[in-house]
Amino acid sequence: MLHGRRRRSTLVWLVAGEQAVAVEAFVLHVVPGACEDPAALHRHLLGRNLRLRDVHFGLDDVGDVFLTGSLPLDAAADRPLLVDRVLGEVLQLLEDEQDALLALAYGDRLRTDEALAAKVLLDGAGRRPAGTPEWAPHRDVRR
Repeated sequence: MLHGRRRRSTLVWLVAGEQAVAVEAFVLHVVPGACEDPAALHRHLLGRNLRLRDVHFGLDDVGDVFLTGSLPLDAAADRPLLVDRVLGEVLQLLEDEQDALLALAYGDRLRTDEALAAKVLLDGAGRRPAGTPEWAPHRDVRR
């Protein structure tokens, strides 16, 4: 669990596989039909990915935004500072991008539409990126 200033907390998954450690963090629930210009949000995410090192923004099958990445298992085991660096990158990205992503996804609607704000907050709970195995535990992604 990472704690920040703009986001109270973010659950980050570190899942060890046979050869790599997967890193996953929920970023933003995009309510279907509420985002006026999804292409602008996607362009922003792709542009931001060009400047990232260990994790990248991605979308799941319903359009929710996640941060994903992977580290070689040997490197994660031998160099714990590498894991700290990745967690620091996740936290810094979430702190830096939170307001911009909400503005791109919803504009001023979150301030004026309380029902939409509640839906954005609650509907993301339990979302899993596309391709997550069924055996992987469900995560509570509410902020």
